[in-house]
Amino acid sequence: MNSVRHEILNAMVSAYRAVDQPGWPIKFSVVGLGPLADADHTKRFSIGVVAGPENQTYVFPYIQCTLQVGIEFRITVNRGDAKPGVLAEELLTVVKRVLIDNRTWGGRAIDTKITGAEIDMTTYGDRTIMGVCFCEVLYRHSHLDPRNPNPDA
Repeated sequence: MNSVRHEILNAMVSAYRAVDQPGWPIKFSVVGLGPLADADHTKRFSIGVVAGPENQTYVFPYIQCTLQVGIEFRITVNRGDAKPGVLAEELLTVVKRVLIDNRTWGGRAIDTKITGAEIDMTTYGDRTIMGVCFCEVLYRHSHLDPRNPNPDA
């Protein structure tokens, strides 16, 4: 059995894997748990769900957690595509929409809020664009077991 935290991260990965046309403007080539790798530079649209620092507060009978998560993204610009800046903004919009649409991650979390974003481009002619959208996920688990979302079970 996974921890509540691990279940939330897996739900995030599943949500980004479910992004597909025609309901969405793109489909991700790669979605994984963890930072993007060098091999992802060759993929069209890549997403990495990266767990960051976590703060915990003891609120008997729960441990309440605030987990920082970075949604890394990478785009390979192809001939005939929109300008890199336009593609970056479109992809960031998709990343944010997924976070907003899944604030409780199937009831596993209390809430998710976007805390910031950045896009890394050197010029409007870049062939590879990278960025990250940061969020905080508030969740809790039993004070007896991080796998159990119930207080004393």
